[in-house]
Amino acid sequence: MTFAWHLAILSLKIPPYLVPSPVKVFEAFATKWDVIALHTGYTLSSAALGICFSLTLAIGLAIAFTASRNLADAASPIVIAFRSMPVTAIAPIITLALGRGMATSVVVVAIVTFFPLLVNLRRGLTSPDRNAEELLDVYMATRWQRLRYVQFRYSLPYLFAGLRVAGASAILGAMLSEWITGLPGLGNLILDAGELRETALLWAAVLTSIFIALCIFRGASAAERHFISWRR
Repeated sequence: MTFAWHLAILSLKIPPYLVPSPVKVFEAFATKWDVIALHTGYTLSSAALGICFSLTLAIGLAIAFTASRNLADAASPIVIAFRSMPVTAIAPIITLALGRGMATSVVVVAIVTFFPLLVNLRRGLTSPDRNAEELLDVYMATRWQRLRYVQFRYSLPYLFAGLRVAGASAILGAMLSEWITGLPGLGNLILDAGELRETALLWAAVLTSIFIALCIFRGASAAERHFISWRR
């Protein structure tokens, strides 16, 4: 991949202020690793807190929507309208309300990641097969027992599918909030590097964010294989 990158720069004659050579980017990693690591920590912290908050909210609403069809019909238009709002437009409003702190980043990440988690969880909670439901009827299981022993287990594949999407979106949401608020993080590092014409550092930060997103995707897939091994 590195060779193809270098070959593309040479063959297409891309100027170094747009795309630096791999050697320059690796030099930026080597010389500015402490700066990149510091900003990566801030981005990961806000992304993790935001996705935990949205996951908690998505689980609660998915259970409520599954238990009450009327509630789901009434609240679904509100959820869809909330999801349709452009984050770049409402992020400044969130900043005015919460200030230029971690809370703004957490809320932005939660907004970006909430919808895929809710949709997948709601679908998963309604996915148990007929045989399992009939068995629960025979044993006169309570609603909590249905949720704990069957619905939750059947929803795990859908949960991890949502996490794979939401995990990458969480990094993007955290970086977006950093661009708007000026908080430390990979998003702010990319802006500063661009303004200072440090193209190699800019690309190093971009590649770091891509690497983190891929790690989250792979991590969610590995966790899925571990926790739903019973399906095999």
